[in-house]
Amino acid sequence: MTTTEILDRLIGVAVDSEKFYERAARDVGRVDLEEFFNQRSTRWKNNADELQAQRRRIGDPQREEGTWGGVMDRTAMDISVIMSKGDSGVVEWAREDAQAAAAEYEKALAEKLSPELRTVIQRQLADVHAAVANLEQVLRVYGGPRS
Repeated sequence: MTTTEILDRLIGVAVDSEKFYERAARDVGRVDLEEFFNQRSTRWKNNADELQAQRRRIGDPQREEGTWGGVMDRTAMDISVIMSKGDSGVVEWAREDAQAAAAEYEKALAEKLSPELRTVIQRQLADVHAAVANLEQVLRVYGGPRS
């Protein structure tokens, strides 16, 4: 995979996750969860911007955009909320999204990357892992997701 392809894939992941967390903030009832999801959305926006800057640095600018799969995932989350999975369902969905994002970052790290880009991806991956841990802690408070 080329550096451009890696960046495109991770930018798509970051944009999808930014929009996902934005939507999640609107779907939850608890204020602390809304704040958490808004903060995560902002972090994903910053990640996308940083990856886009890396793309420009290698001389290949492209506008940020998400994926069709991301649109489908956000729609499915809304349906989940409507079908009464509530806050715990949104949190579980967010945890699954973060784990999928982490897997994409790990795939990218398996590729040949410049030291600068590798550092950026490793830092962003560490942040994603921290988010997964936070979401798992929230789920423990709920006793797990309602199905």
